[in-house]
Order: sequence, then C-alpha cells, then structure tokens
Amino acid sequence: MRHTTLPADPFALLAGTLCLMSCPRADEAPLYLRRIVNNLEWLSAHPAVTAELRTVCRRLASQWERRLVHAETSDGPSSLH
Repeated sequence: MRHTTLPADPFALLAGTLCLMSCPRADEAPLYLRRIVNNLEWLSAHPAVTAELRTVCRRLASQWERRLVHAETSDGPSSLH
C-alpha cells in the first residue's frame, strides 16, 4: 500500500474509481492507471469495506497494476484482452 491515511468515505472513493475505470482510454494513461491502482489498494485496506469487496479490490488492483506496467513499457496503446 502506498498511502497510510485512508479516505473517510470508501463509497465516494469507490464511485470515483469506477468512473476512472470506465474512461474509454484509461488503459493508455499512466496517470489514470496509477490513480485506479492506488484507489483500489486503499479500498482493499479500508475497515468499513466488507471482506468480500476488499478481496475484489485487491484482485482488481493487481490486474490494473499489470496494465500500468504494460502502458509504461509499451510503444503504444494496445489491449490486454
């Protein structure tokens, strides 16, 4: 986890994260990808979030982290699917 202070309202953070994840070109923007990963990591550690949602957020953070690595090392945009 990169941050030590958790946001007070995890559901506002979840809404913002879902919005970022739905951006059509989010896979091509490392800034978006980093924010998505950070938000998912925060959510996976937030005590107000259910254990099930924390697990989902951890898995998603891992997937989006791979996208970030791919975006930073590739020559251009491409799908991971």
